[in-house]
Amino acid sequence: MFYFNLYDDKRLKGLKQSEKVEIVNSAVKQFRENKPINISRRLLIMFLWCGIPALVFLILFNFGFAIGWFALSILILGIKTANDESAEIEPYLDKVLE
Repeated sequence: MFYFNLYDDKRLKGLKQSEKVEIVNSAVKQFRENKPINISRRLLIMFLWCGIPALVFLILFNFGFAIGWFALSILILGIKTANDESAEIEPYLDKVLE
C-alpha cells in the first residue's frame, strides 16, 4: 500500500529502500494480525466513493470516463486509507525496529 509516512520516518533514514520496505511490511503484517481488514466496510466505502460516481459518469458521459474515474478514485482511496492507518501502525514499527 501507500504508507508514505512510515517510509519517511526519521529512524529509517540511512537504510536502503529494500530494507525500508521489509521493515514497513513487517510492521503492517503485525498490525494486520491484531486488527484484520473489515472487508465489508472497505467494499461499502469503495462502492460509495468510487462506484456511485462512476455510474453517474457512465450515464452522463461515456464508458471511458467512468472507468478512468473508477481507477483514479480507487488509487486516491488507497492512499487515503493508508495515510489514516499510518498512525495506528507506528507502534508496530517501533516493535520491528527494536
